[in-house]
Amino acid sequence: MHIQRLVDLEDFEFDTLLVTYNHKNRLSIELGKVNEIFEALQADGLLGGDKVYGLRGKDFSYQGQPYYNLIFIGIPEKSSPRRYQLQFGTAIKIAKKFKSRNLLMTAIGDDVSYWLSSAMKGLILGDYTFDKYKSNKEETSELNLGVLTGMDAASFKKEEQYTRMVTNAVRLVRDLGNEPANVMTPSALADAAKEVCAKNNIKFSVLGKEECEALGMNAFLAVGKGSKQAPQLIVMEYNGRATETDKIALVGKGICFDAGGYDLKPPSFMMGMHGDMEGGAAVIAAMGAIAEAKLGINVVGVIPACENLVSGKSMKPGDIVKSMNGKTIEIGNTDAEGRLVLVDAITYAIRECGATSIIDIATLTGAVLRALGRRYSGLFANSEDLAAKVVQASVISGENVWRLPLGDDEYPDINESDVADIKNTGKGVPSGAIAGARFLQEFVEKKPWVHLDIAGTADSPDDKQIYSKGATGAGAMLLYEAVKLMEKPYKSY
Repeated sequence: MHIQRLVDLEDFEFDTLLVTYNHKNRLSIELGKVNEIFEALQADGLLGGDKVYGLRGKDFSYQGQPYYNLIFIGIPEKSSPRRYQLQFGTAIKIAKKFKSRNLLMTAIGDDVSYWLSSAMKGLILGDYTFDKYKSNKEETSELNLGVLTGMDAASFKKEEQYTRMVTNAVRLVRDLGNEPANVMTPSALADAAKEVCAKNNIKFSVLGKEECEALGMNAFLAVGKGSKQAPQLIVMEYNGRATETDKIALVGKGICFDAGGYDLKPPSFMMGMHGDMEGGAAVIAAMGAIAEAKLGINVVGVIPACENLVSGKSMKPGDIVKSMNGKTIEIGNTDAEGRLVLVDAITYAIRECGATSIIDIATLTGAVLRALGRRYSGLFANSEDLAAKVVQASVISGENVWRLPLGDDEYPDINESDVADIKNTGKGVPSGAIAGARFLQEFVEKKPWVHLDIAGTADSPDDKQIYSKGATGAGAMLLYEAVKLMEKPYKSY
């Protein structure tokens, strides 16, 4: 989508007018005919509250220019950045149905800087499609958005550049997550990370099987044993403040296909498991945005990438493996593989990269989907300060999180094993999300840590609002905003 700032309509011909209205039914564009149409639609129950509605006509005009589509966007009282994203995402879906090409919106008033970026995020993300493999896809030209505003050129450019940066990160995660598993292999994911690093002057390295064996990363390697695809430990290092000793680690699950291993998933559950690497993709994309923004902070991204398949070499239920941390792990279920790859990656981030705090992100448990649905990611933490920053980042980014308990006191033996130091499945407790988080907690070496379970939010079954069917890009904006809040001193970008 091409976006331009307008101070008048002399050089911009548009076919679609976007008009917002608030809880008092005050319109962003006060015109006799627009007001009449709004009142008529409201009387029919089509508008009011937060409803978004579009209509087509041939005799519309604004400031002497004819246009053909009119879309009303309801903005509720006390709207959040997320609500603006969802409302404008809905509007762009309507505009695309109308085959709009040139859209006009106004951005006038004292609070423009609060909502403009969120509105543009909604339009850009709602415009996303993944039709790379469609033979008969419709060829369409790029959408154009004209923003009629009194905002000065420098401020507008700043808002647009920031919006473009973070939405490009989301779109990258979607692109990577939507690729089929025969394309998005562990080595292909490593290549994608390498490309991001090359563009943004980030130090890149990748560890193969032999290097991981030498480090004792047997939990990670056990998961990938059943695949012909070689495991890849992807490492991205950004040093934005050389004098600072603190370093945050972003650790993302990179399971490029998860069949479940010998604890095989049902066929219907296996569909979509090419997206089990979206936590890793979110880390890759966030690292690119962090470096592009030149944040004054040191960050390392670690993505353990492999496939969890079935073969004569696959790990088996009951196996015992020794992690890089030194703890022995009993394999209670081969489909609880994400936590196995993450713990070795977390240990690597701490011991080899010097991480002083950790945020991990993973499509970890079906339990979090059952608990929170598809619009909230589960958040677990051992640090109130770090958790508060991630919660604040969720508001800024528009990505919902909900904090869940670790249950240290209530479930002290949740991952207890009779034969090893720890078991990778919960014991006698139905909450798999807590069991997964508690397992990870055993390996963070008392560092400040947040775990984000995006099993529900990483994928959308619907083409709705800012989402299209498939990968959502969950976590990319959230991780960027969280890291930005950890800068010393905090700056606004």
